Amino acid sequence: MMTPTSRSLPTTRRPAPLHLALRRSVEAPGIARTAAAEHCERFGLDGSTCQTLLLLVSELVSNAVLHSAAPPEAIITMTVAVGDEAISVTVTDAGDGFVPGQRDPARADGGYGLYLLERAASRWGVESRGATSVWFELPLSD
Repeated sequence: MMTPTSRSLPTTRRPAPLHLALRRSVEAPGIARTAAAEHCERFGLDGSTCQTLLLLVSELVSNAVLHSAAPPEAIITMTVAVGDEAISVTVTDAGDGFVPGQRDPARADGGYGLYLLERAASRWGVESRGATSVWFELPLSD
């Protein structure tokens, strides 16, 4: 006689998030970019999504190094996680926050980080609660 058995449905296992702690230095953007690049395949990202991810990681970590009012010895953290529909990134520094503004087109010395973020990310934002976190999401390709 056969007894009924329960069948479990296959579950999609998401890769563990990437957590990174960075010293606030000129090397931080490159270290963050390299770490993210090493995880692109593990996260199942296509080439275009991976390249966009690396560009935005570089920009956000660079902004945290260059523009944060945090003490020089403060740590910058980065978390990259893949969900069902998007990959999300959060970069946090010990600064006291900022209000995002429009890029000044007359400015020739940069200022493209948040502009690129606005153009490339499906969603993004800034949170300031004792530290400053800038986060974004990129949709996963089918």
